[in-house]
Amino acid sequence: MELVGIRNSHDKTFPAGLVAGTKVFCCHNLCFRGEVQIARKHTRFAERDLRHLTARAMGQLGNKRESRGHRILRYNETTIHDQRAHDIVIRALDAGAITTTQVPDVIREWREPSHSQFQPRTALSLFNAMTEVHKRVNPHTACRRGKALYGLFDSETGVHCGN
Repeated sequence: MELVGIRNSHDKTFPAGLVAGTKVFCCHNLCFRGEVQIARKHTRFAERDLRHLTARAMGQLGNKRESRGHRILRYNETTIHDQRAHDIVIRALDAGAITTTQVPDVIREWREPSHSQFQPRTALSLFNAMTEVHKRVNPHTACRRGKALYGLFDSETGVHCGN
């Protein structure tokens, strides 16, 4: 599911902005994050330019969706056995994708997945075990660690999404 967040200011102290993606964060403290982000100052042609910027952002979002589909398919096609899974968990720790305190939860989620569709021993199942544990941390931390996680799993499965 794609989400969209919009931010603006009535006194024009902040640029008009839009974020979109599978993970969008808009906070009252002005934090504003998403996979695709655009912003435009309130100048003479702002209204005209925002239409073009929004269209471009939606195009980028479509490209990311296609890449994500390819990535998930590849992860799901890659078989992972316990020994390799344990090695990847340690590499995820080294990459900063998970912490030492999360390792037992990741291993538990790998061995007994919370969701039946992750019973098959694939890279997608292991990736899900780690993201399931990410649900318990704040969104900024999860986003940062998620990027490291994607890099690790992309290299493990031979994915080249350019994301």
